[in-house]
Amino acid sequence: MPDATVDLRNELLEKHRNLMLGEANEAATRLKVIDRILRDILQWEDEDINPEERVSEDGKTTFSDYVLRTANTALVVEAKKAAANFVVASNARKQKLNAAFVSGELGDAIIQARDYARKLGIEFAAVTNGAIWVIFPAQRHDVVRFNESYAFVFPSLESALHDDFQEFVSLLSRDAVVDGSLESALIGRSENQFGARKLGNAFSPSHREISRNAIYPLIEEAVTAAFSDSISEFDGDLLEKCYVSTPDTTKFDQRISLHISKRDHLFSTAPVRPMKSSESNYLKDRLANSISKARPLAILLLGTVGAGKTTFLHYTRKVKARKLFEPSKNHNYAHWIYIDFRDCPDPRLSVQFIYECVRDYMIKDDYFSDYGRCVGKAFKKEIDGLRKGPMHLISANKELFDKAVSDLMLSEYARVTPYVDRILKYASTECSVFLVIDNIDQIENEADQSTIFGEAISLAHKLGINLVMAMRGGTYARHKNSPTFDAFDFDPLQIDPPIISSVLSRRFHLCKQLLDGQKGQFTAENGALVKLDNVAAIIDLVQASVLGTEIGNRIEVLAADDVRFALRMTREFLEYGYSNFGNAWDAHRRGEKYVLPKHEAFRAILLGNRNVYSEEYSPIGNPFDARLSINSTQLLRLYVLTGIVNCASTATFRHIDGTAILECLRRIGFGDAVVLRVLTDLCRFRFIHTSSQNIPDLHSSFVPSRLGGYVVRDLIAYFPFLENLMFDTYISDSHVWDQLRNLSHEIDSQRDRVNRVDRRIERVRIFVDYLSKLYEPLQLESQKRNLPAEWCSNPFIDTKGLREKELTRVANSVRRVYGGTSGDDTDNE
Repeated sequence: MPDATVDLRNELLEKHRNLMLGEANEAATRLKVIDRILRDILQWEDEDINPEERVSEDGKTTFSDYVLRTANTALVVEAKKAAANFVVASNARKQKLNAAFVSGELGDAIIQARDYARKLGIEFAAVTNGAIWVIFPAQRHDVVRFNESYAFVFPSLESALHDDFQEFVSLLSRDAVVDGSLESALIGRSENQFGARKLGNAFSPSHREISRNAIYPLIEEAVTAAFSDSISEFDGDLLEKCYVSTPDTTKFDQRISLHISKRDHLFSTAPVRPMKSSESNYLKDRLANSISKARPLAILLLGTVGAGKTTFLHYTRKVKARKLFEPSKNHNYAHWIYIDFRDCPDPRLSVQFIYECVRDYMIKDDYFSDYGRCVGKAFKKEIDGLRKGPMHLISANKELFDKAVSDLMLSEYARVTPYVDRILKYASTECSVFLVIDNIDQIENEADQSTIFGEAISLAHKLGINLVMAMRGGTYARHKNSPTFDAFDFDPLQIDPPIISSVLSRRFHLCKQLLDGQKGQFTAENGALVKLDNVAAIIDLVQASVLGTEIGNRIEVLAADDVRFALRMTREFLEYGYSNFGNAWDAHRRGEKYVLPKHEAFRAILLGNRNVYSEEYSPIGNPFDARLSINSTQLLRLYVLTGIVNCASTATFRHIDGTAILECLRRIGFGDAVVLRVLTDLCRFRFIHTSSQNIPDLHSSFVPSRLGGYVVRDLIAYFPFLENLMFDTYISDSHVWDQLRNLSHEIDSQRDRVNRVDRRIERVRIFVDYLSKLYEPLQLESQKRNLPAEWCSNPFIDTKGLREKELTRVANSVRRVYGGTSGDDTDNE
């Protein structure tokens, strides 16, 4: 296919020759050649090009010819007239910026462009007389000095527009620069954040003491049992007390004005939703009906991470359909063979694991292990054949014949697979067998997952048994078009997450039952020994700090529909959330209502047993640091999340396509790889979801979670959230870094409670001001390029009133409690 720019490039070559003959000045060179190369050849947009940008320093004002700028990158271009005597001794593409090269008119232009770039805080520069192009790093953040760096040189316009055209475009075109071409070619990496400029790295791990609540040892065993994310060992009665069958139906959160969009289902027809009261008996009825039908049942149970798929399976088996599986002398009762792949020791042996689990069930079950009712009948055809055939001569000797048959059975038993196949094939003609495969998602390798699907389906089909498979929607989405799934007709069920507050309420109730009647004692903060006649009373106190309170709301929001996360956060809150339980207990004993300060609970949820916040160990990701080690991309998580949340604020919102997000990000100067990394991280931290439940890519559609909405419109103004996340956020500005570090040292040494909280508030203000300024280029570039209004706001500015109200509340709270008193700080805010 011919290059559409060939005629244009030939035209520019001719114009430059004419400029040389006419000894044209710089203005003519820029107008007729350089402007057109930047716009028409390198595809820089008008919004990117800032001609004659003011450069002011030390009271002097000069102007840079061009600054090419996006939200992600910037390049100073210094232009000279066509006849400028740029002498390049070598035709080598890369040339060192030493004294020999940086000399004459070319050297003067390089130094001028370098100084402009440094004053403007720009990392790269280029000089050109319309023909020769020299591109170089103007300032570096590593130990390499300027005169030890290398420039890329195109020694003539014929080189740039003809001989080396593709290389020229691959280095300087807008798309290339957005994708990091200058960083890769001139520096060898894109990162410009170096060192350990995070407050969490600047202080020893022991700078803040974290200890368990004094009362936790008294309730630990009960909490561990009641708030476990796996309750498969519970009997039916306990499970029924814990189970919540009501789904969360929140469609609009008034506090943050966000419409909560549900993710799409993955089937051509709408799946059954057994969490709805009208369909709550569907699986039980299907299990019961399958017993009398010749065609085996195939159920596919889908749900998001932590939605409660495993709990639903155990609830169905032990409560809803319990009677179907109760052992009976009549061998026609049903069998539920549950296989949990969390227990699989080696994914490569997944098929062997399935068979061994089935055999283990057979060993323990009265029917499958009974020779007269099952085993002997399963081998009957084989035994009869041996009696008539190869063992006919010894068949009259019962002892000898029985031993030979036993050896045959033991041989198959030892090999597992043939024994399981034989027994199940017979049993399926006499009773209903349900093979239940759960937590396939725990096997990370997709090929191994596919093998499990294939083997489970093959086994069920070959032996005529029923199959129930539970998995995340995303796992099914990745495999649903495979031949394995296409060839099998599944009944789809969708498990919707339950109401978190209801789950917690039932778990607290169970915890109280487990503790009822136990005696205990704990040591209060003042050293007093407190004796308890009934430890269960502690649960009355702690649940009053969660259910129906701001703490409970925080847990529900942070969980983002993940029951497993909600239970984990509650356990950590109970273990680390109280700093002064003695006072709390005294108030509770006097009949006064005591609610744990919400910041203590929030900190415990956020940090667990760690001293400072670290994204690596926290259930909550950091929206203030995209972890790309590039200053201009640091707030991309927040920028993308803000845009998506703003889009979801309209009642007509369903989802936003990844291509639309990419288009907005590309217009302000970010490449595909960066955008995909950010979207992937936002999904990983549950700030957004793909509506298809699939692995995110640039063609996915996205919806914000309730958590994502709270980050943008509520938590971003919440003092404990800002203060804790500050410790794992990179600070690129040297002045701000010094301020935050010095304030942190002062806070650690400050013993007056009021003064200490005042310094902490000051530190948060500095941190937020820094983030807001770091966000400004994203907002300004969005506005300059007329992006939709949803992408043009600054969340730090939008929440300023809410944040100031919060900081005032914190200051007033500590003064109300402590006034002007001094003493060791107990971190009360």
